[in-house]
Amino acid sequence: MTEGRAKTANLRRDPRAMHDTTRLAFRFADAVVRRSAGDEEFRDAVRAQWTQKGVIDLTMALQMGRMFPMMKAGLGYAKECRRVTVDGHHVDVIKQAA
Repeated sequence: MTEGRAKTANLRRDPRAMHDTTRLAFRFADAVVRRSAGDEEFRDAVRAQWTQKGVIDLTMALQMGRMFPMMKAGLGYAKECRRVTVDGHHVDVIKQAA
């Protein structure tokens, strides 16, 4: 895995390219957002890695991540981001509706 791929793995929704801790947080978030049957498995793994505080922190981050786009839309600043630049390289953002 190259460092560049790891830095953009979340944007590309590519868990194989993520560092282990990022992959765990990503899979937990994905399971919660999708209301997947696997959310309990990932919640337990997050709790084992970062304690209950980690579960709370990630859950709050999920909620805030959903609130911010709605605030932008309500205020008239919602411009869809399809491409971002990381370390001077353009990365196409893979969006997944939740």
